[in-house]
Amino acid sequence: MKSLFNSHNIMMTGICLLLSLVLLIMSTMGSSAQSTSQRLNAIEKQLNAIQRRVFTPGTRFRSGDNGGGNNAAPADIPVGSEGALMAEINIRISELETQIRQMTGQLEEANFKVTNLTRKLETLEKDNEFRFKELESGARPMASLPSTGAGSALPAATAAPVASTAKQKYDQAYSLVSNANYVEAEISFLEFLEQYPQDELSGNAQYWLGQTYYARGNYADATRTFLEGMSKYPESSKAPAYLLKVGMSLNLLGEKTEACEVFRELGARFPNSIESTRLRPTEERKAGCS
Repeated sequence: MKSLFNSHNIMMTGICLLLSLVLLIMSTMGSSAQSTSQRLNAIEKQLNAIQRRVFTPGTRFRSGDNGGGNNAAPADIPVGSEGALMAEINIRISELETQIRQMTGQLEEANFKVTNLTRKLETLEKDNEFRFKELESGARPMASLPSTGAGSALPAATAAPVASTAKQKYDQAYSLVSNANYVEAEISFLEFLEQYPQDELSGNAQYWLGQTYYARGNYADATRTFLEGMSKYPESSKAPAYLLKVGMSLNLLGEKTEACEVFRELGARFPNSIESTRLRPTEERKAGCS
């Protein structure tokens, strides 16, 4: 009987470990589907029922030592019932192990899918930003930009020839912003706008000037620059981009209500633009627009 009790203790330890695993999975999958939560609750109820049955007062599993050394079975427990109970416990443990393995596999698969989806979204966001910049630049091929040697941008004063036309000046400034040299690009675009305020490229230059602020997290100056673009160059092809970036900058400044109003204005004034049809819905969700 003592060996039987020891076996029972081992099995109960196993049950407790399994219950711990179940609880761990429940805590990890706190946002999982309701059906999974119901299955775990059912498993816990089964374990509790087994424990109550095992530790029912009066059974021969009540204690490892009853003091008097009398290990005889009570009259209400038929001979051989221990074996049947142990068999049932083994079956239950096997079922629980199977269910836990299944749920663990589902959790691992879900985590894998979430990780892959996150990576894809990050890649897609970067790709869209690149394509968006290309579209905003008027599909200007990179080959038309001044060469900077080994692939890294050098200061315009030392690496690029002195620009003699508005387009050359614009291309030099654009090459700087394309290579993330935002401080130098800011200076170049400011000089361009001072020298050529009414040039056909001035609307583009105003937008990329705002981008130099936006890329550095200076959202207040970015908002001001994009709004100036709408005021000075309302007929520019960059007009939808001005409004989009004003909304995005306001959202990042915490002015979500104003940002949503700007996004609605973008949809009303330029409903067929790429900024409105493709980019605005995502930015509205970020700002929590209703």
